[in-house]
Amino acid sequence: MPGQVSVLHVDDEPDVLDLSTQLFERTDPRISTITAGSGAAGMEVLADHDVDCIVSDSVRMPDGEAFIEAASRETDAPIVLFTAKEWNDVADEAIAADVAEYVRKADASDYQTVIGHVRQLFDRDAVDTDDRHLIGQHDFSSRVELGVSIVHAVENAVGGDATEFDPLYDSVDADALERLFAPAAEGPNPGDVEVHFAYEGLDLAVTADGRITAASVPN
Repeated sequence: MPGQVSVLHVDDEPDVLDLSTQLFERTDPRISTITAGSGAAGMEVLADHDVDCIVSDSVRMPDGEAFIEAASRETDAPIVLFTAKEWNDVADEAIAADVAEYVRKADASDYQTVIGHVRQLFDRDAVDTDDRHLIGQHDFSSRVELGVSIVHAVENAVGGDATEFDPLYDSVDADALERLFAPAAEGPNPGDVEVHFAYEGLDLAVTADGRITAASVPN
């Protein structure tokens, strides 16, 4: 991780911003936090400051556009989407903004997950040279099958029709992956368990914390 990392956290709840500032800087003194209470305020920060990372709720700009999409045009800083909304509700804007990580906001422990992602993004030993893109998020606690989440993520990423895709089982046994990830998902670092496979021309990876990434998402 570099000597100092500047993180912009955008959220419309002041208590969330206060807590994140305390936790970020208490967890790692190399992290400095700038907060903004709206999408417009976040864009003002980006206009005046160079930031290394953005953590943002699913806030909107005055014109209705998602802040993360507007921010992605302003800066190359990686974006961590930290929101109470389920992945399916934010998938389109998250993919459009090329977010690096998605974290579901449920309780205080999720802040540590966000902090871990921010630190990992800037850990030189953990840099992913494949230029991977987050294209989906599977919830292992839901009744939705992992294979369905994978196919849906690829469908959104390539803009294709899943009914025309090759069968997923020709590339990976999604049921076996679920059995593999079940114990790992309960471990201390589920994102460290990762399986790669090729599907529909993409180099896909699925982790035990449910992230579905692709190395080369077509435009």
